[in-house]
Amino acid sequence: MLVFKNRAFRFISFILLLTPLITFGQSDEDIQTEIRLKIEALRGSGLMVKGEPICCGKSISNFYTNRFFEPIWTNMLRDQLIREVKACADDGLNPEDYHLQVIEEMTMKSDLNYFEQAGLELLLTDSFFLLASHLMSGKVNPATLNTDWKVNRREGDPVELMTKALLSEDIPGALNEIRPIYKAYNRLKEQLKVYQELQAKGGWATLEEGSTLKLGDQGNRVLAVRDRLKKTGDLLPYTNDQPEVFDEELEAAIKHYQKRHGLEVDGALGKGTIQSMNVPVEDRIEDIILNLERSRWLPQDLGDHYIMVNLPAFELEVVKDSQVNLEMEVAVGKPYRQTPVFSSNMTYMVVNPYWTVPPTILFQDMIPAQAKKPNYLTSLNIKVLNSAGAEVNPSEIDWAGIKGRSFPYTLRQEPGPNNALGQVKFIFPNEYNIYMHDTNHRELFVKAERALSSGCIRLSRPMDFAYYLSSLQARPLGKVQVDEIVKSKSNQTIILSKPLRVHMQYWTSFVDERGVLNFRKDVYNRDERLKTALASEPTL
Repeated sequence: MLVFKNRAFRFISFILLLTPLITFGQSDEDIQTEIRLKIEALRGSGLMVKGEPICCGKSISNFYTNRFFEPIWTNMLRDQLIREVKACADDGLNPEDYHLQVIEEMTMKSDLNYFEQAGLELLLTDSFFLLASHLMSGKVNPATLNTDWKVNRREGDPVELMTKALLSEDIPGALNEIRPIYKAYNRLKEQLKVYQELQAKGGWATLEEGSTLKLGDQGNRVLAVRDRLKKTGDLLPYTNDQPEVFDEELEAAIKHYQKRHGLEVDGALGKGTIQSMNVPVEDRIEDIILNLERSRWLPQDLGDHYIMVNLPAFELEVVKDSQVNLEMEVAVGKPYRQTPVFSSNMTYMVVNPYWTVPPTILFQDMIPAQAKKPNYLTSLNIKVLNSAGAEVNPSEIDWAGIKGRSFPYTLRQEPGPNNALGQVKFIFPNEYNIYMHDTNHRELFVKAERALSSGCIRLSRPMDFAYYLSSLQARPLGKVQVDEIVKSKSNQTIILSKPLRVHMQYWTSFVDERGVLNFRKDVYNRDERLKTALASEPTL
């Protein structure tokens, strides 16, 4: 959320020119005194106005103290704020989180006394600060939901923003300035409207389950599928004299639906596709709202040139100047070895890498396997090294007797065709020891769901990635040069003279560069916790 900084105002002189809310016979001095009394209460045990808690106590206290408790809300500014609070529903936020009902009720009264006017004043300011905070960096702090979610959320000063709004007498302009600037955010907002309109029209009917429908089948179930796909724009209108027949156009529409929902793309209507189509429109709206919130957690500037990995989509994109230059499928961490969310800088890549077995895999996989099969490590070309780096014969170690997390050796796999990292790995230093790499298990990328690794990112086209990065350097390496290094089978490090920012993110709903709305399975079961947090009372 916004970082509330303690800065003194430098605009007291001009603000006195603003016309406060109509006082109905009360003097400005009476209102100022009541604002001061409420601020003093706020600094102590907190403050409720008409049953609504004032959340942004520190900022409000600093704000009014520095302007001698002078009221700021003119009728015009108040009405602007009310419209903006109502409009925040388009961002997937709840207008009632910002005191809307109470503010409107108090505004409709024509005989507010100074006590009530002071209360309305603080409600309006709290509403602005809260809304600005949530638009800037989200209602929910992701670190409170997942300890492995590390992001540099956007920061700002709500007091400075209020100052700007007062100077320009433009509340909408100030709030629009802090909304996320990403195309992905605005595209998702547009799709929220589309699905809300679908909901208003009744959504879609539940499809009857049964045997798999495929090309050439016919009947009422085919008609129902056509109607379902028309509702979401997967099946476009075309001339068709036999709508009850499963034709090639319907098959193409099912493939389109399957692709944007992360399902196996076979063009048939099987159990998994039916279950996906039967998710009600209300749930899809909720998916969009959750991911609008996640988009607000991003830093304001992703960089002009960066790598983005969407974990639930199992996809990587390299983006330069808002254009996707390279994209590929990836495999990510298993649900019990989740890939974390964070950002870092990719600084080098290693061709023909060694693989040092990490602690988790060492204790959970390697040691038990070697204890059962004495030739296990040797068959994988993995060497056992002591603390001095000397090689130790595996037969000299009592593998079955190893207890706890104590192991005085390092397991290191030599470069080669069986190496777990394949031909190349890409390093972006981070506290989780997560990196990207090739794999000797290419069959992984046939699967639609690819939460299959031990946490690192496995790439479907690692050499294309290596060629791309090599071409960016101060002394670019061509494809032939990179291939020659691979053929040499020698371990070589290539330092990136132009490091690239890497963003690991988690979106279960997003709009791709083709403008297509996508949904993905919540592979790490994170949506439910976020849904609960968004429904809670707003706090700072």
